[in-house]
Amino acid sequence: MLVFLSLTSAVLALTLAGGPLGAAFYTPPTSLPAATHGDVIWTRPLTTSAALPSAASNTLVLYHTTSLRGEDRAVSGMVAIPKGRPPRGGWPVISWAHGTTGDAPACTPSLDTPDGPVHGYLGPIDPVLDSFVAAGYAVVQTDYEGQGTPGIQPYLIGAAEARDTIDMVRAARQLEPRLSKRWVVMGHSQGGHAVLFTLALAPAWAPELQLLGGVAEAPAAYVSPFIASMMKATAPTPAFAFAALFFEAASAADPAVKLDQIFTPAAFALLAQTQDRCSDALYLADSWGGVVPTAAFRTDAAVAPVLRVAAASDAGPLHLSAPLLILQGTADTTIPRVSSDALDRQLCAAGATVRYDVYPGLTHRQVVPASSNEALAWVEARFAGSAAPSNCGGPPASHG
Repeated sequence: MLVFLSLTSAVLALTLAGGPLGAAFYTPPTSLPAATHGDVIWTRPLTTSAALPSAASNTLVLYHTTSLRGEDRAVSGMVAIPKGRPPRGGWPVISWAHGTTGDAPACTPSLDTPDGPVHGYLGPIDPVLDSFVAAGYAVVQTDYEGQGTPGIQPYLIGAAEARDTIDMVRAARQLEPRLSKRWVVMGHSQGGHAVLFTLALAPAWAPELQLLGGVAEAPAAYVSPFIASMMKATAPTPAFAFAALFFEAASAADPAVKLDQIFTPAAFALLAQTQDRCSDALYLADSWGGVVPTAAFRTDAAVAPVLRVAAASDAGPLHLSAPLLILQGTADTTIPRVSSDALDRQLCAAGATVRYDVYPGLTHRQVVPASSNEALAWVEARFAGSAAPSNCGGPPASHG
């Protein structure tokens, strides 16, 4: 059986090979072939610094997903396969959803380089993902639609992020048949938001897969209160860059969102920066970080449609299909602890199985490497079939 699977994998890899070199890889055929979401368009070996060094193979993949407007969209991502022989049932899968990097092509994780504009964020996370591969997990990573590929990234649009993350698993299993149907979703910040929606939507979107749980690290959970607060903010803040990315995503997801009817002409013109700057540059004083938010909105701003989109992306009301682990730094000023506290209370009240851990003194980006051992232990227990722990009704576990 193992020989048969190896031969099948080799034949399939040959069938799917042929993605163009360079940036052309991210430009799909003008007319996408008819396909199911999660089908592979093309692949090529990934040999850049974005590859995970402990993997037996790293592959760059372009695959199909379906946008919230029902359109067939091409998405890029990465597949890292462990060394050695797969266990019975195939390699267990971790689907990683990344945090905010920006919407410009250079912000795409699979295009990251040591001197790239988002390496300051991605660099410390790569060793964590590599440790998962070294532990025997296939690690797959979506870039999200519109990152690298044509279109607008569905930034904090929960259902779209979930589809990208789930379809990445489908594409990886098409590329490598030795991957298990059993998987866990993990993500940080924006990726934590994707985790929450994946836990709610995966059974219906990919019923053939078995999602065992999710790890949400400093998750963005409450989009509509954040957008509402930005509309009232009277002092410049780097966080306004997050709002700008969300407004563009909302307009791409819902044609009722008219950005020229929301922003002043000056702010509307500034939106162009989201297509050529990555997140750290958008935080600066010469970009969205230097804008007084209240001054960026028209006095007659048509905000009802965008607030409707934002409310649909609030994660607190979700009904999760599998257990959740929340990991949060107490010194996080990007996603403050109060947000994860509220998320824990709301999900627990709805009957979810939640374990909530906090890390005193750690900031937004520090929590990912600091919590990697606890995250991996929790994931291992899900694949082992152990009952998922819950501290609902009590204080979060503290890792001093």
